[in-house]
Amino acid sequence: MLCFLRGMAFVPFLLVTWSSAAFIISYVVAVLSGHVNPFLPYISDTGTTPPESGIFGFMINFSAFLGAATMYTRYKIVEKQNQTCYFSTPVFNLVSLVLGLVGCIGMGIVANFQGVTLRISTEINGDI
Repeated sequence: MLCFLRGMAFVPFLLVTWSSAAFIISYVVAVLSGHVNPFLPYISDTGTTPPESGIFGFMINFSAFLGAATMYTRYKIVEKQNQTCYFSTPVFNLVSLVLGLVGCIGMGIVANFQGVTLRISTEINGDI
């Protein structure tokens, strides 16, 4: 168990770094392509049209994976701490793991279903 946790501190660091890079890179590509106004665009606008939508989707999917890995690592750390001294109720630890994983799944859904794509398909089908 301890060999699994050894050296896992890079995962949250990589999560924050990669997620920040996802927003910055998709912003830069959107501005250079002329798809958004360079002064304070919405984050969702910087990842809606190709090519930045593909970059944004890929990078946020990997961020969701890193978030799930971070949540699982946190779960195992708290579980190990509970073996030596009472740190937290195991039920709360499990609930936090489940909520974190649900959030990561939601982040993957947001990355794969951009707003412009959905609006165009509903306009074609006449659902508006």
